[in-house]
Amino acid sequence: MTPVSVPQQNMAHERRSALLVVGLVILSLLIGWQVKTAIQNATRTVEVSGLTVNVPDGWLVQEGAGDLLFVARNPLAIDELYRVSQLPAEPDLAPDLAALAENRNLARARLDDSYRVLSAEPIVFAGRDGYKVSFARVDLDSPGIPHVIEGLDYYFPEGDRVNVLSLEAESESFADALPAFQRFAQSMTNTGG
Repeated sequence: MTPVSVPQQNMAHERRSALLVVGLVILSLLIGWQVKTAIQNATRTVEVSGLTVNVPDGWLVQEGAGDLLFVARNPLAIDELYRVSQLPAEPDLAPDLAALAENRNLARARLDDSYRVLSAEPIVFAGRDGYKVSFARVDLDSPGIPHVIEGLDYYFPEGDRVNVLSLEAESESFADALPAFQRFAQSMTNTGG
C-alpha cells in the first residue's frame, strides 16, 4: 500500500482554515466574557441621607427605618444582602469605632443566640480609616434545613455619624459575594445631605 500524498497547497489552505476557526472561537469567547462581566458589574446609584453608593443593577432596594437607611437584596440569592446604616457620633470627638461595634454586636447577640463575632479589627479600606467586624449566625427562619450566614460590617466615621456597610450571604457563597460588596463599599461617597 502506498501512502497518499496531499498537495502542499491544500495542506496550507487547511492549516489557514483551522487557525482561522481557532482564532474566531477565541475571539467569541473573549467577547462573551466581556459581555458577561459588564452585565454582572452593572450598578445603579442609590442616595439616602447624604450617602451615595452603587448597588448592583437588578437588586431589590428597600428603605429602612431608624439607623437602618436601606437594605439591598439579591433577587437571585435571597440570603445575599447589603445593609447601610448610620449611627450617631459625637461631633467634636473621633468616634471609638471598636466600642460602637462592640455595643452593636452585643445588641445583635441579645436578639439572636446564634450570632458570633469571628473577628474585629481596625482597617484602612479604600484610603479610609475604619473598623471591620466579621460574624456568622444560623438562619433558623428559612424553610428547610438551617444554614450558616456569614457577614461583614465596615464602620466608617463621617463627621457627626458613622456609616456602617454590611454584607450577609450564605457561608458557601460568601467568598464569591465579597468582591462585589467591596466595590459597593468603595463606591460610597458623602453628598452632605
